[in-house]
Amino acid sequence: MSRRCFAPIGRDGRDEREVGMNGIASARGAALLGLSLLVFAGTDPHAADALSVADSGVGEAVVDRELQGRAERFQEGGEVWFWTRVVGGAEGDAIRHVWIRDEEELATVELSIDGSPWRTFSRKELHPGSAGSWVVEARDDTGRVLARAGFECTPAGAPEREGG
Repeated sequence: MSRRCFAPIGRDGRDEREVGMNGIASARGAALLGLSLLVFAGTDPHAADALSVADSGVGEAVVDRELQGRAERFQEGGEVWFWTRVVGGAEGDAIRHVWIRDEEELATVELSIDGSPWRTFSRKELHPGSAGSWVVEARDDTGRVLARAGFECTPAGAPEREGG
């Protein structure tokens, strides 16, 4: 017994399966084109050049452009270093390290970026009276926060907490 498959014929005399497949292909093509336009429209052509911070932290020193002694607690009388590894951007760009104690901005250090990746750092001496909760932020020229690190400064001679 043989089976016959009858193709439905549209009003224009064409096989509707063909019209249906072309319609599906056209819809798929339109969807892909729309998605491509949406992705392209939402992409900043300079986004690849945008500054970002790939790594950062606070520590006891910077040696050979690498952060040493990462920590979350420091004592008055010492110093703390904020280190950032910046990617993107172009020669002549800059970032700012903003030093904040107990929610008050105390210092801003502008640092030039001369390539990508670029490691840069700033430091803060912790004079008597520096005790408190600190945050250091790396910001771009628009003020956008690229990285943030927090630490506690304890009074000189204060006992170290266990595990810290």
